[in-house]
Amino acid sequence: MSKSELIKSSGWFFIAGAFAFITLLIPADPISIPGSVVSAILMAVGLSRLRAAYSEIVGRFGRSFLLLGMLGPVLWCVVIGSMPIIGVTETQVSEGLWVLLFVGPAISLLGLTLFGVTALGSKPMLRFNWLPLLAGIWYPATYTLFSVYDISHKGVFPDQYLPTLVMMVVIQFLALCMLGIVLISDSSKELVTA
Repeated sequence: MSKSELIKSSGWFFIAGAFAFITLLIPADPISIPGSVVSAILMAVGLSRLRAAYSEIVGRFGRSFLLLGMLGPVLWCVVIGSMPIIGVTETQVSEGLWVLLFVGPAISLLGLTLFGVTALGSKPMLRFNWLPLLAGIWYPATYTLFSVYDISHKGVFPDQYLPTLVMMVVIQFLALCMLGIVLISDSSKELVTA
C-alpha cells in the first residue's frame, strides 16, 4: 500500500471510529460497550496505518506512541480477561471498576495524543500537525478524571457532570472526524508531492 493510500485509509478508519465512539452516548450497555470496543479497534487500525505511513518521519517516540494506541484493544482484553483471574468481585465492579469496560478507546486515544505531541516537532502531516493532539486528548483526560471520581465514590455516577461528559464525547467525535477529513484530503496532496 502506498503512503498516500495508508494516509487516506487511516482517515476513513478515524471517521468510522468516531461514529462507533459516539455510541457511548446511548444509555444502553448492549450498544455502548460494544461501541467502545469497536471504536478502539477502528482507531487502532487507523493508528497502524499512520505508523506505516509516517514511521520514517516521526522517529522512535512517534512510532512507539502510535504502537501504544494500536495496542489499546489488546490491553483492554488483557485487563478485562484478567479481572476474574485476580479475583475481582461483582461488588468491586459495581463500585467503580465498571469504568474499565470503556478503557479501550482511552488507550488508543492516549497513543494518538502522545503522537500528536511528537507531530508538533516532526511535522509528518502536510498541515495541521497539532490536530492529532487535539483529536486525541479529550476522552483520555476526561476518562481519567471520571474514573478517579467514580472509583473514589464507590461507583456512584456523577449525574451533575453528565452534560460535561456528553459535551466531551461530542467534541471527541467531531475532532476525530476532522482529523479523518484532513488525512483523506491530504492524501491526494501527498500523492502529488511524492
